[in-house]
Amino acid sequence: MALRYALLGVLSTREMSGYDIKRYFDRAVHFVWNASDSQTYRELRGMERDGLITSRLVHQEAKPNKRLYRMTDAGRAELDAWLISPLETPYRKDPFLLRLFFMARVSPVAAQQILEARHEELRALIAVGEERLETYGDLSKSSRPERLWWQVRLINGMRRMHMAEDEWICELLSELRSSPEEPIDGLLEDGAAI
Repeated sequence: MALRYALLGVLSTREMSGYDIKRYFDRAVHFVWNASDSQTYRELRGMERDGLITSRLVHQEAKPNKRLYRMTDAGRAELDAWLISPLETPYRKDPFLLRLFFMARVSPVAAQQILEARHEELRALIAVGEERLETYGDLSKSSRPERLWWQVRLINGMRRMHMAEDEWICELLSELRSSPEEPIDGLLEDGAAI
C-alpha cells in the first residue's frame, strides 16, 4: 500500500508520464522506497480505477504515444489523510540483517567478505547523500524551498543512518579480524544465538 502513497506524492508535484515517474523515483525517491516498473504500472491502474488519479493519452509525431497521469482531488485528499495518519508499526524487511542473523553458519572468511561488501555499499550510499546535499542543500536556489526543506532533511537523515550502520559494520569487521579462527562468544553449541 505504501507504493500507492509514494506515487501520489510524486504526482502531487505535476502531471507525469510513466517514464517521468520512473525517473523521479530513480533520482529522488529510491533511497526511501523503490518499485519495479510492473509494480508501478499495476498500482497506477488500480489508483485510476479507485479515482485517485486520471490519465490521458497524448499522441506524438515520430515517437510512441504516451500516457500522462494526474492526481485528482480524491487523490490529494487520500495523500493528505495518509500523511497525518498514525504510523503503522514498521516491520522492516532487510535481507542484509536477515543474513546477519544466520551468519554463524558461514566461515569467518565468508562473513568478513559479506561485511566488507556491505561496507562498500554503505560508503557509496554516503557519497550519494553527500553529493545530493551539495546539489540541493542551498534552498535559496530552489523555486520550491518548502518542499526541498523536508527532502534535504531526509537526505541528511538517511546519510547519517548509513554512517551509523557503516560504523557498526566496521566494528564487526574489526572484531572478526582480531580473532578470525575463534568461535564467537555467546553462541550455543548448535549455532543458535537466541
